[in-house]
Amino acid sequence: MVETKHGSHTDGAVAETATPAKAVKTEESEKPSRKDETTNEAETEPVDVKPSVEEPGSANATAGDKHDRSRSPEDDRKRHKKEATIAGIKKEEDTEDKTQDKTQGKADDDGAPRVLEKGTIYFFFRARINIDDPQSLDDVARTYIILKPQATGAGESNSSSGHCRLLALPKKVLPRTGRDRFMAFVLKADASYTELQNEFLTGSEPGPQADGDSTDQSEKHYPAATAFGEGVYAIIGTGRESHLAYVLSLPEQLGAVQKQLGLTSKQGCFIVSAKNPAFPMPGGAKMVGGGPDYPKELKESFRSLRWAPLRPEHIAYANSHLLLIGESKGTDSVFTDDQGGRELSAELEELADDDINRMRRLGSTEAEAVFASLHAKGQAEGQPELAKTFG
Repeated sequence: MVETKHGSHTDGAVAETATPAKAVKTEESEKPSRKDETTNEAETEPVDVKPSVEEPGSANATAGDKHDRSRSPEDDRKRHKKEATIAGIKKEEDTEDKTQDKTQGKADDDGAPRVLEKGTIYFFFRARINIDDPQSLDDVARTYIILKPQATGAGESNSSSGHCRLLALPKKVLPRTGRDRFMAFVLKADASYTELQNEFLTGSEPGPQADGDSTDQSEKHYPAATAFGEGVYAIIGTGRESHLAYVLSLPEQLGAVQKQLGLTSKQGCFIVSAKNPAFPMPGGAKMVGGGPDYPKELKESFRSLRWAPLRPEHIAYANSHLLLIGESKGTDSVFTDDQGGRELSAELEELADDDINRMRRLGSTEAEAVFASLHAKGQAEGQPELAKTFG
C-alpha cells in the first residue's frame, strides 16, 4: 500500500557427499587380516579417489596385490567401476552446485523489482456515437489510457511536445482480477498535446449525409472524450514479468463510474505483457494497423516467446499490442515488505504527493485540472466532475 502525505490509498544447500573414512591404524596388533580387509573394503573405500588407480599386476602394485588370490579379476573390475561412479557423481554435484549458484544469482537479480518508467496516467472513455450524456456502462464505446512519461531532462517544457502514449482498451473496462485478461493497443506512441486535443479529446459535429444514403445514421456525432481518473504510474520490472502500478490523485473520492470501469481502489496494478508480432493473434484476429514496426533488435528480444514482459520500448511504437491482467492484491503484489518493495513504494508515494499538489494548482474543478495538465483547458467546459459521470 502506498501512503501519501495526503492520506492512505487503501484500497541450497546441496547434501554433502560422503567423506573419506578414517585411516586404519598402523599398529600391527590392530591390523585386520586379509579376509577382514576384503570383507569390509566397500565400507572403508574413500570417496575422493585419485585420478589414476593402480591395478594389481602393474609395476607399482604391491606384492600382496600381485599374489592375492582372495580377489578375482571380476572383483577388481567392480571395485574400479564403483570408484569411477563415485568420482563421477561428485563431479556432477560440484557442477550442479556451481550452476545453481549462478542461476540463483541471476534469479535474484532478475527478481529485484525496479522502475523502468514512471510518469502521469490518465483514464478516459468515449461514449457511443450520438450519446453526449452517458448514463451507464452500456453507453460507453471504449476506454483509453494516456501515459505521459516523466521528463528525463532538467524540467518539462512548456511547449506542446507532450510525448504521450495513447492506449485503447476495446473491452472498455479495466481488469480487476487474475481472471480478467484484456487486450490493449497503442493508438499513438508519441503524441503531442496538440495531437491529443485535435484527434482524441475533442468530439466531432454531425457531418453531411453520405451520397446515396438516405438514413439518419449518416449524420454521426462522435462525443468528446470524458476523463474519469488521473494519477501517477510506474512500469515495474521483476525479470519474469512487468507490472503497471498506479496511484490516483483524482477524483478525490471514487464514484460509480470509476468502479464500473474497473478503478475500484485509489491504487492498483496490472500485469502487463507485450505481444510478439511474429505470432498470430488469439482466435485468428488481425493486429490493429498490421502490428508495430519494431526494429530488428526489438523483434529478436522476444526470442520464441509469444508474450514478453512489457518494457517501455515496446509501447514506443504505434499499433503495438499488450495484455493487461488484473491483480487482486493491487500494488501489494510489487510493493512487498522488504527493502526493495519499500523503496519502490516511497518513490511512487513521492511522485503521487507532487502530482496532487500540481493538480490543485491547475484548476478549480477536477475536470479542469485534468484537461489543463494536458494543455487543453478549454476542453473542460461542459465536462462533468470525474466522480459524477454516471449521474
